[in-house]
Amino acid sequence: METVRKARKLPEQIADRLREMIIQEEMKTGTKLPAEAELMARFGVSRSTVREAVKILQTEHIVDIRQGQGTFLCAMPGLAEDPLGLRFADQEELIAQLLETRLLVEPGVAALAATRRRTEQLAEMKTLLDRMDNAYLHGEDYTHFDFEFHSLIARCTGNDVVMRLLPTIHESIKAGYHHTQRVEGSYQRASQCHLEMYRGIAEGDSERARRAAQRHMIQTMHDSGVDVPQVLLP
Repeated sequence: METVRKARKLPEQIADRLREMIIQEEMKTGTKLPAEAELMARFGVSRSTVREAVKILQTEHIVDIRQGQGTFLCAMPGLAEDPLGLRFADQEELIAQLLETRLLVEPGVAALAATRRRTEQLAEMKTLLDRMDNAYLHGEDYTHFDFEFHSLIARCTGNDVVMRLLPTIHESIKAGYHHTQRVEGSYQRASQCHLEMYRGIAEGDSERARRAAQRHMIQTMHDSGVDVPQVLLP
């Protein structure tokens, strides 16, 4: 006997329409969603239904409800803070596994970025490198610029799935920083690799960008005291 599918509740249906609205209107990170009254009129439903629908999106990490300010689109809609459950991984092995993952992923990302980057992205990339160097020279935390640099390379690919790998990359950058900040010459080596990655991407030279990213990750693993699997060495 065919199972009768249970009708979806109205708030769930409105949540679906809100997702469609976000995609169709190409809302960007931090965009404020229309006020409750506007959504009520738009979808022809009550205030309580709108609120329940918005709460559904909040649990899915699509929107952020800020008391007294409104509802805003999250930085990476649908992506939870710890999507891979890294908090529950073996913390002693985590840094090695994160860096190993970066070595597997980032050379390919850099190579693809070299074929798809836009001119304005190159200017932004160079600015980030300059800001990173400036922060380091002034003894300031430069990891934010480091994260933005690698994020931008991922954006250059135009691949949304690659963008959703960034939390893993960010975690390893933070962990790697704490492991390497006292290693003499570590920043200089990383900076040189960053510059070489930039040049490869700027010139549309996929192989140059790939090699630079690979060298960067291997050097970071060495500076972090992490063994590089023989099979992953060039």
